[in-house]
Amino acid sequence: METVIVRPARTRTSATGVIDVEGSQPMRDPVTAWLLDPIGLHREFNDLFAGLAEPDGLLRFRERATVIWRNKDPLVHEYVSSLPTRTPDEWESGFEEGHVAEWYRVLMAAHIRPARGFRSPAAVKDRLPDLGWLPADARRLAWGRELATLAESYADPGAAAALALVLPLGNKGWLSQDDIGDFLHRLTHMDRRRFRGHKNLIPLTEEIYGALSASASVPDRVLLLSPS
Repeated sequence: METVIVRPARTRTSATGVIDVEGSQPMRDPVTAWLLDPIGLHREFNDLFAGLAEPDGLLRFRERATVIWRNKDPLVHEYVSSLPTRTPDEWESGFEEGHVAEWYRVLMAAHIRPARGFRSPAAVKDRLPDLGWLPADARRLAWGRELATLAESYADPGAAAALALVLPLGNKGWLSQDDIGDFLHRLTHMDRRRFRGHKNLIPLTEEIYGALSASASVPDRVLLLSPS
């Protein structure tokens, strides 16, 4: 079986953040993924969650989320704006257990940096099966794992259990470094014959390879994908 080595398209980044792909028109690279420090995130989350047992613990947790939610830093603002959360004013009107899940996601904004993502996660999900990928694997790559499993991997057991109750299925997504390594391996060992009749998918696989390779170069971070 012939295998194809997928490599990212060669790019140049200008001072304005515009990405030039050789042979194409300049385009602005959207921030659709972030590199998350899982240790720093869960150290802070564990502390705030444990503090809920104290008289001012709820106020402290809510105030911390509010400060991040209202942060004007472009990266933080763009990420928080993409989240399916309520506003600080709504948080103050009365506590609900679901707020803990929202605060968990908001808290991530204090522990991220931008990463290369996929311009169209839907294309990743829908088109990779044309190249022999299992649909479940294509979905995992496009949308990531459930966020509750991130807490299971890094948070204190009690905090992780509480999040599992308020982060039901459908709250994706993140990829571990093991996931990234596995997907890179699959990309570099694809059967070249799969591209017969699907040459239009070569740019997609190059984009995926480039994004995953960039994330693999920062092994102490996990890849946080666009909120769902």
